[in-house]
Amino acid sequence: MRERVIPGNGEDQAATRSERRPERLIAGRYLLHDMLGRGGMGTVWRAHDQLLDRPVAAKELHILTHGDDEHRVRMRRAVREARAVARVPHPHVVGVHDLVESEDRLWIVMELVDGPSLAQYLAETGPLTPQHTAALGQQLLDALEAVHAAGALHRDVKPANVLLRRDGSAVLTDFGIAALDDGEFLTTTGEMVGSLDFMAPERVTGSRTGPASDLWSLGATLATVCGGHSPFRRPGGPATLHAVAYEEPVLSDRLGPLRPVVEALLRKSPGDRPSAAGARSALRRVAAGEADAGPLPSATVRVPRPSSPLADADTVSSGDRAGLVPAGETVPTARHTASPEAARRGASRSSGAKRLWAAAAGTAVSAAAVAAGLFLTGVLPLESAPKTTTVAQVVQSATGWQPVTGAAVERGDRVTVRFVSGEWTADHRNMPLTGPAGYDADTDALLAGAQDCKVDPEAPFGTLLAVLAGDEDSPVRTVGKKLTFTATGNGTLQLGMNDTAGLCSEDNRGTLTVKVSVTHGS
Repeated sequence: MRERVIPGNGEDQAATRSERRPERLIAGRYLLHDMLGRGGMGTVWRAHDQLLDRPVAAKELHILTHGDDEHRVRMRRAVREARAVARVPHPHVVGVHDLVESEDRLWIVMELVDGPSLAQYLAETGPLTPQHTAALGQQLLDALEAVHAAGALHRDVKPANVLLRRDGSAVLTDFGIAALDDGEFLTTTGEMVGSLDFMAPERVTGSRTGPASDLWSLGATLATVCGGHSPFRRPGGPATLHAVAYEEPVLSDRLGPLRPVVEALLRKSPGDRPSAAGARSALRRVAAGEADAGPLPSATVRVPRPSSPLADADTVSSGDRAGLVPAGETVPTARHTASPEAARRGASRSSGAKRLWAAAAGTAVSAAAVAAGLFLTGVLPLESAPKTTTVAQVVQSATGWQPVTGAAVERGDRVTVRFVSGEWTADHRNMPLTGPAGYDADTDALLAGAQDCKVDPEAPFGTLLAVLAGDEDSPVRTVGKKLTFTATGNGTLQLGMNDTAGLCSEDNRGTLTVKVSVTHGS
């Protein structure tokens, strides 16, 4: 078994348990054990909260609680880090428990994520498949939206700042350089904070940043995770900065169907990048194994200045500049009537501009309708089979039965579950990784003493299973790489590993991504 290193909430370098120091008690409550990681902002320790009797991670910030102006600025930034994260309760954002002063330093006490960073995982296993990458991308996108809704920016999204829980899900961490959206910027003039090759072009050029900057960093992260290399990293910092600001990304052929999503997120201009809803829809399609990620328009729609007097009354631009309307929003209309002079000027203009205006507005409305439908339903419509609902599902190895959302099943429906990607293990200390068919007979026999943990005693450990909960006549079925059956009643499709949830599954690791299709009976 490899040494399981729990990274210091996104720190670039981790230390193993052999790097120990005498146990220390901070704030009269948190007992420090081994060091987990060290980075520019601080050192992270595995600790135990003696008051609540639970394991935690304690981040010892490299900032004294007293000192000159620079120290005070760094202190304020650290406090903002804790506050920014604490106000975002989200399953894919690391949880912050406490902020204390001890030993003349500031400490952030947070959730202990029992798993490697995404960067460490890649170093050990190699690049992920496009489907697996897209599934993680959806989780990180959800996390970023929660952060943005709280008025914060992350500003350092990269593989080293993504932790993987024991069930394989992603956790966004290390908000050490996050800036709350309150108009106060704590970096000194000319100071550049963050990892160069994951820094959005507008940050490199000193332009205004916003949520789109984090989406750019997410795109660079997905390209690295799936392609195996950073798309903008060059020998030396100046060359990397130039590549980020002016050069096209170097993308691997491994990206496959994920490539259009990454290219859209890495557009140089923030206004040209897709919205979070558009990116989510595309990632969902890739995670489901679709060959086409679908359209990825920019988050804003350029509306040309119309040339007719009637259109002048509806324009959102001034002079000869086109206005920008967020995709999915109705074009605002003015409440006044065109002047007689404007009407006379417009009478001689061609009707071609009117058609152009109508086409632009119609395109915006159509795009909004499609995006809103995909976002609200969470379902990908299939043009070739309008009566079929298809969704992607990530199945965790240690969670037990997991309901498939967005695909209700009724009697007579034809249900198909197809394996897309991923691996898992029923005992990460002793058993190898396996796919949806589970272990072969000889390997399965290694767990002969734990047969009572099986859900289906006839199937090997690690087999992907399905059951239609709510239908008393529905048996537990073996999925393997593909399962198709006709529902004998109404119910909710549930998926899980052949290993009972609870004590038996605490040492499981990994996830599988599947595509579930439900063809409704006529």
